[in-house]
Amino acid sequence: MRLGKGNLPYSAYRFLWNGLDWIFPPSCCSCGKMGERWCLDCQNQVLRMADYATCPLCGNLSNKSKICHECQSSPPKYDGLRSWGIYAGFLRLAIQQFKYERNIGLSDTFAPALIFLVHQINRDFDMIVPVPLSKARLQERGYNQSKLMSIPIHLALSIPISTRALLRVQHTPSQVGLRGGERRINVRNAFSANSCIVKAKNILVVDDVTTTGATMRACSETLIQAGAKSVFGITLARAGLSSHPDSLSG
Repeated sequence: MRLGKGNLPYSAYRFLWNGLDWIFPPSCCSCGKMGERWCLDCQNQVLRMADYATCPLCGNLSNKSKICHECQSSPPKYDGLRSWGIYAGFLRLAIQQFKYERNIGLSDTFAPALIFLVHQINRDFDMIVPVPLSKARLQERGYNQSKLMSIPIHLALSIPISTRALLRVQHTPSQVGLRGGERRINVRNAFSANSCIVKAKNILVVDDVTTTGATMRACSETLIQAGAKSVFGITLARAGLSSHPDSLSG
């Protein structure tokens, strides 16, 4: 992993956000405590996926860290998918504030967790690709949360970022409330990749939340079909866990 060149730009990025916090003092997105965007007390309540046994491919909970049944029966095109925390409690509140309430400063707060994931993966990536939004969804929201989360990774680790490598060519309904099969159908043929950009590249795909992994599967299939050498995905959170984490620890 290339580390050195990105330190100065990342420091400047952090300095900018710290300066804005000094001018406009934030409050914790989870508990309301003044002075921090997301206080350490709330962050420490997050259940970390790294503390539990997970499937080495899709990153979902899996007894004794074995490849899960779904990955055995239908292997994904990506090499792996990792998430930082479980989408519940304070992490869920933080992501909702970031995604729906325009609390974009949280992209800086989330950055150390995402950078930690990339370090844990321990691979050399040629490119970061944020999961794209449709034009309609981007216009409605005003920003792509996955792109905002990708920027500090790019700055800290000197990995190029591309928003043209993968495009969402179909405006699909929200995945919220859909089951696994419905999610896969919902995002089928939703993406298009630029082979001139992704060919022979090792790609890191970044998203905010994964539930069934349908979106990451669709993105990786599209990128591989366009000639990408490999695809690995990371998300801040994992939702829709079928088992209680404590039953699969170790």
